Amino acid sequence: MKNLLAAACLLTSLTSATPAHSPGDEPKAYTRSVAAHATTLTQALARRIHCNEGQYLAIKKLHLHYLEQRRQLVFEQSIINAPAAERDEQLASSQRSYEQALNSILDPQQRLAYQQLRASFTAHRL
Repeated sequence: MKNLLAAACLLTSLTSATPAHSPGDEPKAYTRSVAAHATTLTQALARRIHCNEGQYLAIKKLHLHYLEQRRQLVFEQSIINAPAAERDEQLASSQRSYEQALNSILDPQQRLAYQQLRASFTAHRL
């Protein structure tokens, strides 16, 4: 999951250099690439954890927010030039927020399926 998210974020950052909204404002529209990546991630996750329509919409909204937040970290806050420890902490904080929000959306069986999915990726075995 981490590799998939990292690839999606990298591709998002490479394809969309214009901000979707000013800092501090709620986004009114997301860039096309962020929306496409959020849809792809949500569909992939929904196939594996079998969520209902309400959960699907909440997860898609979460993905939109998460991808936009990471894009802002990279472009608007110049995280690329930050020291590695600071960059890692900011990205880890974003990831933790995403995980907490996702866990609040999922029911216990879905959380278990998600954890098993995460465990199947190489990055989580380190």
